[in-house]
Amino acid sequence: MIGGADIINTIYIGLVYTVMAIPLTLSYKATGIINFPHINFITYGAYTAILLHDILGVNNVFIAALAAFLVGGVISVINNLSVFQPMLRRKTNLWIIMIASMGLWIFYKYLLYSVLDVLSKIYRINFISRLIRFSTLPTFQVGGLELSSAFSTTLIMSAILLFGLYLFLERTTAGKAIGAISDNPVLAEISGIPKDKVINIMWFVVGGMTAVGGLMWVIFSIATPEIGDWLILVIFAIAVIGGLHSLTLTALGAFIIAAAENIGLLYLNQAFGVPTSYKPFISFLTLLIVIIVWPPKGAGGGLPYRFLTKRKSFRGENK
Repeated sequence: MIGGADIINTIYIGLVYTVMAIPLTLSYKATGIINFPHINFITYGAYTAILLHDILGVNNVFIAALAAFLVGGVISVINNLSVFQPMLRRKTNLWIIMIASMGLWIFYKYLLYSVLDVLSKIYRINFISRLIRFSTLPTFQVGGLELSSAFSTTLIMSAILLFGLYLFLERTTAGKAIGAISDNPVLAEISGIPKDKVINIMWFVVGGMTAVGGLMWVIFSIATPEIGDWLILVIFAIAVIGGLHSLTLTALGAFIIAAAENIGLLYLNQAFGVPTSYKPFISFLTLLIVIIVWPPKGAGGGLPYRFLTKRKSFRGENK
């Protein structure tokens, strides 16, 4: 039977997925780059928190979140300055840039493994597989249902991040410039917007927010250098539901996938004995159903959207 705890868990995972996936949509919308180091932002954010906790004794999750944001943001900007920006200036094909981003993903992944291996030997702690507990917010009782400290911490942290992102994009000059570049990069440059500077700011926000998502994940789960690899397929699926274009639809996609993984899979398990190990299959089945029934208009819409658009054009419905 599906209960209140399952709904709370779905909200919990949905919030974490939202914080991780919205930056991916934002970066694609502004640059057209499919950014595979997005995987590393998740993992490096998680391990920033772990190393602060185990080596420096930082037990405050919000201080760790700030540090994770800075680390993820800096790595993201370095990637842009050293790889993406020079390639874009040379008008390199976006598919080639995507392959370069895959190289960055592999580099950062094994760099982390190397660093953690050295630190494990120095401090005699197994950093390759680590479970930590921060001093998070207290447990709450709502209508007889207990809300864990991890849930309340994630709820507040995600609210701060998402509302902060909204204010940044809608109320600041840099945020509005990012919107202008996303809508029409040529017109934005003609209008005098310093594109390179604005894109660097965008990458900093993208990397920082995603890294905090990684920290939110390890509040309740074991951390390994493979965290990002486990999550990235789901995060890309969520972004595709949003068409890699709409931040609002990306957030909706996060909760659709979270509900499918938790409530949907639980129902299938109880009713038909479907193993819980089918979670990835359930996620991508949900993605397939969504893009066929309600194909998004962005890059993620793919063939279903183009097919429907051509049919309408053929019938004269767009006239």
